[in-house]
Amino acid sequence: MTKIKFCFTFLFLFFVGHTNAQQTRIKSLKHQLTAEKADSVKLQILWEISNLYGYVSNDSKVYYAQQAVLLSIKNRNIFPVGTEAEALSILASSLWWAGNYPDAKETYFKALKIAEPLADTIQIGHIYNGIAMVERNAGNYRDAITYYTKAENLTKNIPDNDVLYALLVDKGKCYEQLGILDSAYTYVQECLAMNFRKFKGKNVNGGGVHSAMGIIYSKMGKEQLAVEFFRQSFQLSSEVNNIRLLARGYCEFAEHFDRFHQQDSAIYYAKKGFLIDKQFNLLVQQLQASTLLTKLYKQENKIDSAFKYQQLMIDIRERVFSNEKINRLQALEFKEQIRQQELASEKANSEEERKQNIQYALIAIGLVTLIILFLFLSRSFITNTKLISFFGVIALLLVFEFLNLLLHPFLERITHHSPVLMLLALVCIGSFLVPLHHKLEKWTTVKLVEKNKETRLANAKKTIEKLEVKPAQTENENTNV
Repeated sequence: MTKIKFCFTFLFLFFVGHTNAQQTRIKSLKHQLTAEKADSVKLQILWEISNLYGYVSNDSKVYYAQQAVLLSIKNRNIFPVGTEAEALSILASSLWWAGNYPDAKETYFKALKIAEPLADTIQIGHIYNGIAMVERNAGNYRDAITYYTKAENLTKNIPDNDVLYALLVDKGKCYEQLGILDSAYTYVQECLAMNFRKFKGKNVNGGGVHSAMGIIYSKMGKEQLAVEFFRQSFQLSSEVNNIRLLARGYCEFAEHFDRFHQQDSAIYYAKKGFLIDKQFNLLVQQLQASTLLTKLYKQENKIDSAFKYQQLMIDIRERVFSNEKINRLQALEFKEQIRQQELASEKANSEEERKQNIQYALIAIGLVTLIILFLFLSRSFITNTKLISFFGVIALLLVFEFLNLLLHPFLERITHHSPVLMLLALVCIGSFLVPLHHKLEKWTTVKLVEKNKETRLANAKKTIEKLEVKPAQTENENTNV
């Protein structure tokens, strides 16, 4: 018992010191925010303040994220494209952190609606990850896997990106919580390999991946491997002060001890996790820890302690997962599914229309080309060079329109729907086509003049032959008479 009290005292002093350092930094940033004139710099300061409030005040964390959203909307036409979607995504993450899942999910959907036309795969993948995180913490593991898979499909061909790194471990957690351990192991192992490639052994994010692997090995019955990974997880999370991952790791370690019937150790680590969760108001993790402690104390037949944690569990569940909130989450998901179906239908119609326009453009180019070739190759009459120039301009416009239709989806993807960049890309295409057209026109004109000369010469020869034939015929007639 003395050991547990000592550990709790140490943790309390450690986290108090950590929190004081954060508050000092927050105070400094607030002074900078007041003095700063540039909105772009203010936005970055607001995001940093919101992030620092994560272990201090959930309400303040959300408040400063909201201010960042308002600032991004105010400067919608000035800030880079995608800033508003990024601000909404950060606000959604703050709401998730605070345990407000319905608002978090709704805000993520708003961010997604803005980000989709920009075709920024990393940003959209990050939003999908956020939605999946809400679903996973709400216990909707299948829905979470669906969104993680969407993010994976978008980003899997981009080497070692942050979105892919985050989804691998969390998707693995979903499979682990569903009891599909082979898939869980595959994803978390891939994340460990990516962690080594991406960070070269440096500890950047803490021990979340190691904790995930620990619980997988625990469920597989590999006790010693599980313990080794959990120990590594605690060390890594402590090194970078990732309090949330540390608390989650303690509770998962408690589950491991419960699985192997070591109840004293299970209670010890569950209390460590619960202490941190309560200290920093990590509501969802408090719910998990109090649920686990209720179960452990019931098994030990310690009814008073079990009742105490059960009441906490019920209160937190009502705050986070009331029937009203669950219904709202489901309604938001249904509404988003309808929107996605409408988008898919519009996309299919647009793609079909684009294919038809490409076919029409090809037909028009073919007809104009045939007319030009006929006029150019015809030996029966002299062709006006202005007529050829006119059809040449028509052909140039048709080719430009054809290339625009053909390349438009690709240009949208690489320019993220930026009108300025799209215009520059089309200008570049035009700057290539126009000189080519001038060269072809010049060459055609020269050849056409030669062809007209040949045609005139041929016509002149025919005329002379006819004139020579007529006097001969007249002479023969006179002779006969």
